[in-house]
Amino acid sequence: METEKIDRKHFLKSLALLGGGALVVPTVLLQSCKAEPRAWSSLSQADISLLDALGETILPKMGDLPGAKDVEIGEYIVTMVQDCLAAEDQDVFLNGLTTIESLSFERSGDSFEKMDGGQQLALLSELQEEAIVFAEAHENSDPPQVHYFALLKDLVVSGYFSSELGMTQAREYLPIPQRFDGCIDYDEENDKPWAL
Repeated sequence: METEKIDRKHFLKSLALLGGGALVVPTVLLQSCKAEPRAWSSLSQADISLLDALGETILPKMGDLPGAKDVEIGEYIVTMVQDCLAAEDQDVFLNGLTTIESLSFERSGDSFEKMDGGQQLALLSELQEEAIVFAEAHENSDPPQVHYFALLKDLVVSGYFSSELGMTQAREYLPIPQRFDGCIDYDEENDKPWAL
């Protein structure tokens, strides 16, 4: 009878420990899975989907016109930032991505890519206004200073309109060499701008 009591006590203690563990382990696992905003020190191929999402918010697909994602804008931006931007501008751009990611987490609890389209547009619209104010405040600064969103937008626009799809579908494409005609009729309502 005595050993039966000891075994029962041992069993109840074990059960309590297991029950407590069952409550603690899922909590620890869930906390370890919580997403955190990222800080950038360089760009890689893993960043292309985020850059595509940013580009598509700036220049979305409209009707049969391609969007920034269609022209693989993320890949273009990675190449341009790594190979063409000065070190100071790279720092501005990378710090800007970190800021965008932090703001996304503040507003939605997740990264920019996981926000819905309305939230993405609202965030980038605010950054556009911030970039305008920044440009006005630093208009005569020496050396010139650029806001990270203006840099991002310039990369999206230049990449879009220098791509094959941007030149041939978003604009009227006239391959060179070709005869030059400086005086042609142009209908502002219906004609696309020329890509020469």
